[in-house]
Amino acid sequence: MIRLATLAAAALMAAAAPVAAAAPPAPVQTATGPGVQIEAVRAWLTEKGGTVSAVNRRDGETWISISDGPLTWVIFFYSCQADVCGDIQYAASFSNPTITQAMINDWNRDRRFLKAFFTPGEAGGDNTAVVQYDVLIQEGSVEQLTDHTALWLELVNAFGTTVGFFAADAPAAE
Repeated sequence: MIRLATLAAAALMAAAAPVAAAAPPAPVQTATGPGVQIEAVRAWLTEKGGTVSAVNRRDGETWISISDGPLTWVIFFYSCQADVCGDIQYAASFSNPTITQAMINDWNRDRRFLKAFFTPGEAGGDNTAVVQYDVLIQEGSVEQLTDHTALWLELVNAFGTTVGFFAADAPAAE
């Protein structure tokens, strides 16, 4: 699967193994209520093997992009105060001429957690499918994203296969 797909196994091993002395520490969580620091999320994803963009901000939205093999996905940050955010949304977009509204409807009917929407291609362009997964953040460290990120990676890979981004008979990426 994707490089970050080993996240769940790595998280279990990390809980049992000491942290390497050479690894830089992730930013310390300073919020007293629910939320995660944006920079802590960036550092955590980088530590897990993703290539993570700088923080992007435009028109009131804040996000980071994660490149992981052939797939690029995004985390949007919401309900933020001083860069500590109370909820996030994982998102990815796929475009190709074989994506149909029926394909997206079937996905939404048959699957939980990731919800998708369809946008028809304009002026002969490819159809697009966007898939999203929302997470309400609890009080605690960025490690609370471990299970959510593992679920996201598993399901976004399945969605990518469904819409023809990955070949159905071959592993998505290594």
